[in-house]
Amino acid sequence: MKTLVSLLAAAALLAGCATNTPEPAPQVRHDATRSITKIELVYNAQDQLSVMDGGGSAIVGWAGVFGPVGTLVALGVEVGTRVTMASRIERRSKEFTAAVKNSGAMPLNRQFAEQLAARLRTSGREVKLTPAARVDGELARMQVPGFQSTPGYSTLIVRVTTTYGAPDMTSSFRPFVAIEQSLRDEQQAVLHQTTHTSDLEEPAYLAYDGLLQDTAKAQDGLRQGLFRIVQPAYAGMFGEDAPSGLLGVDYPERRVASRRNVTGPLVVVRPPF
Repeated sequence: MKTLVSLLAAAALLAGCATNTPEPAPQVRHDATRSITKIELVYNAQDQLSVMDGGGSAIVGWAGVFGPVGTLVALGVEVGTRVTMASRIERRSKEFTAAVKNSGAMPLNRQFAEQLAARLRTSGREVKLTPAARVDGELARMQVPGFQSTPGYSTLIVRVTTTYGAPDMTSSFRPFVAIEQSLRDEQQAVLHQTTHTSDLEEPAYLAYDGLLQDTAKAQDGLRQGLFRIVQPAYAGMFGEDAPSGLLGVDYPERRVASRRNVTGPLVVVRPPF
């Protein structure tokens, strides 16, 4: 644990000091990515659904970089002796993930990967889907254990983060999702990377028990958040060429945000709660 705490502290320092690397003009960047016709889409296959409350500070945003467990450690660094809070978040995240899994619904990560693959195919590209374990750490330097790229294919690594969060113990839990993607050429050199987030007003749950007992609707809230990112994720990587109204979304949205960078600094996914 001490090692991970030190790593988190160092990463936070680096993130605070980092400056954005200038990226090429969108047309130049998209000209390069549009030339890619065969893509292997690698995504984290297992859903890891986080449930957080009382983490209203920026350090909770390390969920996208270090995963749910790393986030709990980061939260423990910040709150000091409030170990009970970290334990509660860990327990609830495991319970909620298990409840959704036991419902028999298709994993959210797989649904998103298939939607993004379908969008890529509508542009005339050949797409190969490859499920893998979640890899935490800086997106540009991620290495998927045991992954061997398919000859002739560029690689699109997609990391999915799904969370229900509340800024404090008296606020409602609401869905937040993040998609981080890194496009690499056949030699695995990073061509471009983007981060897209979406947080919604609904469904909202005043208590954790309500969230746990309503897994179908709660999962659908996360699914809607993910699906509304499909087109921004495509356009951010390959440019705007999509028909409008690709996907219908039922839930009111609070925000969809995107961040793009080429090879540069650590991109931190920060939930708004």
